[in-house]
Amino acid sequence: MPQKSSNFTRSHMLTWLLSIAAAGVIGAGATLWMKKEALPPPLISFERMGHLVSLKVSYADVVEFTESRSLEIPWLQWELPYAGTKVLLIARGDCSFATDLRLASYQAIDSANRKVSIVLPAPVAFQARLNHASPSEGGTRIYAISNQGVEAIIPGNENRTKAIQSAMALGQQRIEDTCLNQGAIMAAKSNAETILAASFNAIGWNASIAWR
Repeated sequence: MPQKSSNFTRSHMLTWLLSIAAAGVIGAGATLWMKKEALPPPLISFERMGHLVSLKVSYADVVEFTESRSLEIPWLQWELPYAGTKVLLIARGDCSFATDLRLASYQAIDSANRKVSIVLPAPVAFQARLNHASPSEGGTRIYAISNQGVEAIIPGNENRTKAIQSAMALGQQRIEDTCLNQGAIMAAKSNAETILAASFNAIGWNASIAWR
């Protein structure tokens, strides 16, 4: 009987020690899991988004352009216009502002309070384009073409074609110039901050943005 009691005691103690060891392992695992959960999400998930488009600017303007024909008068050092084609264009288009999230980086991390500061490059304008869709779909349209001087009696459509192409190019240039507006860049920054802050807030983090 004493031998059985001793075996029982040893068995009970071994079970108790194993229980403590198991509890320790579980506790350590839980601590590591909690530490892991306290880290902010990897920025690679945002990098995969590539460019974050945060603003789209619509453009509409009347473009007037004249493709002139002229004769050079060398001894007077000036040109004498004798014909031309005038184009009146209603130009419509747009451009977008985007932030390159592939260049994003963490500046500071406060795990205890689940706060993070992210550094981003400033938004830049891209895809500035003249809308070449049909006028019924809101695209650019030629409002009027008129001849000047003796243009009407000159054979061929070369000057007319050049005038239209030049008017279109001028409309495109004006859209690109519009996209350099500092006010639009500031609006794009503000929108990007709102989008990213909401994304982090959805997973329990407060994010602030610093621009470089």
